Order: sequence, then C-alpha cells, then structure tokens
Amino acid sequence: MWPVVAVVLAAGASTRMGAPKALLPWQGQPLASYVVSELLRVPPDQAHHGHDGYVLRLERIVVVVGHRADEVMAAVPADRRVTIVVNRDWEAGKSGSVVAGLSGVPVGRHTLVTGVDQPRPASVIQAVVANHMEGTGRNDGRLVTIAGALGRRGHPTIFSPLLRDELFGIEEATLGLRAVIARHEAMVHNFDTGDEMALLNLNTPEQYGAAYELHGRTGK
Repeated sequence: MWPVVAVVLAAGASTRMGAPKALLPWQGQPLASYVVSELLRVPPDQAHHGHDGYVLRLERIVVVVGHRADEVMAAVPADRRVTIVVNRDWEAGKSGSVVAGLSGVPVGRHTLVTGVDQPRPASVIQAVVANHMEGTGRNDGRLVTIAGALGRRGHPTIFSPLLRDELFGIEEATLGLRAVIARHEAMVHNFDTGDEMALLNLNTPEQYGAAYELHGRTGK
C-alpha cells in the first residue's frame, strides 16, 4: 500500500492575522515548528495487525513557504523526512501553494494537506492517516478522507493518488481543493476524530488569542 506524504501550507502573508501565522508562538515554539514536529511524531512505517493488515505510513513532509520564506524555513525542524518547497508566486493564493507542494510528492502517494494555521496534535494526525489507510486498504471506494468532529468537517484532508492530476490542475478562480472535493462528494469519507482540535483554525487575532489561551500555552 502506498504511503502518505503531508503537504504543509505556510506560504501566505496572513493578512487577516496581521502577522505571519507560521511564526506565531504555540506551545513554546513557532507554529511552523509545532505543526511539523507533530507530523514527525507520526511513525514513518508502523504495521498494524488488525483484520485488514494495513500499514500506517507518513513517509515525508513537504513544507511550502513563500512570504518571509527565510524566517519560516528557519522555524521548520531539520529532519531527513522534511522537504522545503519555495512558492515564489505565493501571492496568487493557496491553490498555487498546493500545486507547489505536490511537486515534492512522489507519484502514487496519498497526499495529506494541512495549513500552518491548523495546529493538530500527533494523535489527531495519526488517527486520520490510519483511518484513511485502513479504508483504502479494504477498497471502500473513498478518494478523500476529511478529519472532523461534532458532525463538522475540519482538517487535515487526505487525497488518493488517483486525484493527483486533478490536484495539479486546481486554480484559485475555480475554488481550488473545494472544487475537487465537491466533484467527488460521493467518495468522500468524513472521519470523526472525536477531538475538537480537528476543527481549529487560526485566521484572525481573535481566533488565535482564544485558541492560544486554551491550547497554545502548554497544550490540551
């Protein structure tokens, strides 16, 4: 079974936040460091011996930088599983950063997409990766797995290798990843993580401030 590669979007200017999200403090480190560190805690190769015999693998992490790239790169942990991709056209929007990140994803891999403004503990990441791999391993028909909680969709989202060409063709003007998900809605699996952290987004100073008080100082 093909492994998963994570793409972390950290290229934007964070205009609504008023400061680069990737560099905001979270549990004693910049958000970029926290997000990548938690992804690194997911095993790169861990066999499960359930009835499906699936294998949980998060093979590598691709971090897409753009705005203030040097500072963000300095905040990303150095590890052999981490690759940095620079999106020089980051001002064009998130879709371009997704496409840039895909350039670091080998053919045949499942692609997990998450934002640097969506801090998730390793337990949430591991749960959604395991669920996706288990489902695709038994050929349940899914092309997309979306993490969520409380009956709502959140992040991250994992895309099947079968959608690779579509992902490379996304554009901001045609709703990017949302359009891909909408086209394949019947083959989207909504995975309830049981953890409200799957819903956390840090888009504004108010959202960040409230979340930091609850989770960002010392964790959940």
